[in-house]
Amino acid sequence: MVKLHMLKSVTDTINTSFIIEDGKNLIVFDGGFQSEAEYLHSYLSELGGVVNGWFLTHMHSDHVGAIIKILSDYRDITVEKIYCNFPSDEYLEKCEPDRSPDSTLAYAELFRKTVADQKACQITVNENDCFDFGEISVRVLLTHEGATGSVNNSSCVFSVEANGKRILFLGDLGESGGDRLLAKVDHNLLKSDYVQMAHHGQDGVGKNVYEVIRPRFCLWCTPSWLWANLGPNGYDTGIFKTIIVRGWISSLRCVEKHYLMTKGTHVIEL
Repeated sequence: MVKLHMLKSVTDTINTSFIIEDGKNLIVFDGGFQSEAEYLHSYLSELGGVVNGWFLTHMHSDHVGAIIKILSDYRDITVEKIYCNFPSDEYLEKCEPDRSPDSTLAYAELFRKTVADQKACQITVNENDCFDFGEISVRVLLTHEGATGSVNNSSCVFSVEANGKRILFLGDLGESGGDRLLAKVDHNLLKSDYVQMAHHGQDGVGKNVYEVIRPRFCLWCTPSWLWANLGPNGYDTGIFKTIIVRGWISSLRCVEKHYLMTKGTHVIEL
């Protein structure tokens, strides 16, 4: 039996952390901030402690932080291969020129150093690559090639097929990235049972992308304050677009259930 694990955030923050396993193989998508690594470590340990494939969407600390800490501090976890395709430092610097210790450039350097120090096996993925893990198949639909405007738009998009179900991971892809996805990828490959809502459910891909995907189930890696767009005057008075996106999804009339990170960790049998 194949199971999808959507992990909670222990700090009620933005957190993209998924595990898919079939009893023999275990793969991870992103993992969250370094502050989420302890919980992720305990979860992986309970599932046997061997990650056959770790897929990363893009070089932001809330997506690569956990794997950096797992590799450096939790040696009891075996990560057999890391799958990613990050843009150059020049691209990162153009989008986010900050060079502070918490900057994207600093995390890019730390990621490379950690992978080298731990002698981890890193695989550079390309569009249309397919990787099989027992009953689980991962297809790369999009990489950063041709991305513009932001680091979020450099997100890889992964499609997972298992037990006749399809899961689409959009990372933090933005609106122009979503348009690039629609232009480059066969729309039949985008239709999915499950979709990870882009950019934590706000200011990600446009409604046009979700109209093509037509998901039955939405995976919201969205903390409580972002889900409600909390601001100075309460509900939907913040600066985010979550309520707008929630309206889009409601209007599709195809979604059977929403899985909310704010409700804790979800284990979904596929």
